[in-house]
Amino acid sequence: MVESGMRDISPISDIDWVRFWEDSYDSRSRIMRRDYELDDWSERAEDYSESRRTNQYEFGESVYETLNRHGVISPHARVLEVGSGPGTFVIPFARRVDHMTAVEPAEGMVRMIRQNALEAGVKNYDIIPKLWQDVNITELRGRYDLTITSTVIWMFRDIMAQVRRMEEVTGGYCCVVGGIGTGQTFEAELWKTIMGDTPRPQYPEYPLIYNLLYMHGRVPQVRIIDYTSMRTPENMLRMYRVFYSIYTEITPEVEETIREALYRDSGEGPCVRKYRSAVVWWDPAVRRKELKGTA
Repeated sequence: MVESGMRDISPISDIDWVRFWEDSYDSRSRIMRRDYELDDWSERAEDYSESRRTNQYEFGESVYETLNRHGVISPHARVLEVGSGPGTFVIPFARRVDHMTAVEPAEGMVRMIRQNALEAGVKNYDIIPKLWQDVNITELRGRYDLTITSTVIWMFRDIMAQVRRMEEVTGGYCCVVGGIGTGQTFEAELWKTIMGDTPRPQYPEYPLIYNLLYMHGRVPQVRIIDYTSMRTPENMLRMYRVFYSIYTEITPEVEETIREALYRDSGEGPCVRKYRSAVVWWDPAVRRKELKGTA
């Protein structure tokens, strides 16, 4: 893991960051031919698991080490993960905390959580097989020391409503792990080849989520992590097949275009991608106005 220091973030207070978030969500929706479905995530379970398992769960391990280093998590912690996928944090965290709860509605992802947990010898977890929006949080209020999520926040148009739900179930911290653009051109070039002049959908996470939190009075802390994802070409093809089916018909020509692009990029070997993410955490009990009052 390579971890950078906290970024110097100065939120621009006169921007409506919620509106910015909603506009991005709506722009994606306008070019989609259908909505994401749970079956899409089940179909992607194997490729997604392969990505998250890279370098012995490097991504999840890096997030854990960051939170542990800054006193956010302890060995006695009970942690809830929103949108767990194949066990992004369940596996690396459960090895070190008291208990993990995975909120994951896709059957394929649930199978991968159980398979990965079995292989890792992890037993101290449970699964809530529901969409986060459908979870009855009154039953979970205050039961956890950390509520964490990654990758899925762009699916919430009502982002702050879902953040508040995360806050309600924890008596400690909340954490959002959001992607940062790394300047890679492969994705942009492939989109242009397949979709032509159709605007490429954006999935803003960081620093937008930081600005949203700050605008709503939270005091977020940030650390940047770098990590690697490694997948076979066939798994990458499965990922792109699902992704592009949201926006266009997957004809044999489209599939061949994807296959050829992957071969040019990686040949017969694994597809390796370098990513950067922001680990953003905050204590829901602390508000900026309180800090100002004690300054």
